[in-house]
Amino acid sequence: MDHKQTIAMLTWINQVDPRVMLNEANVEVWAYSMGSFPVDIAKQAVLEHYKHNEGIAASPGAISKRAANIRNSREAKNSALEALPPVKHPSSWRSRNPEEWDRLFELGRQQRKAELEARGIL
Repeated sequence: MDHKQTIAMLTWINQVDPRVMLNEANVEVWAYSMGSFPVDIAKQAVLEHYKHNEGIAASPGAISKRAANIRNSREAKNSALEALPPVKHPSSWRSRNPEEWDRLFELGRQQRKAELEARGIL
C-alpha cells in the first residue's frame, strides 16, 4: 500500500470505528506497517479483525499480522494448486496391461460366483 491508499484505508476504518484516528502520525505508522501488503489483503484483514474483535480498535500491528496470515494462506493455496500432479486416466493401467486386467477381472468374477454359491444365491 502506498501513502494515498493508506489514507483511504484509514478514512474507511475511521468511518467504521472512530477510535482509529486519521492524522499524519497515524498515516505514517499504518503506511510503514502495511507497506508490503496489497490493498485487497489489507481490507480483508480489517474486515476479519472487526468480525472477530468487534470491541477492539484496529491497530497497525494486529492488522499487519492478520494480513501476513492472509497472504501466507493465499500463497500456500496457490502453490498447492500449482503443485498438483496431472491426473492420469483411470483406464491407463488397463490399456497398458490388457492381459493382466482380463486375468484379474476373471479371477474376481470367479471369486464372486463362489461367494454367491456359498450363500445359496446361485
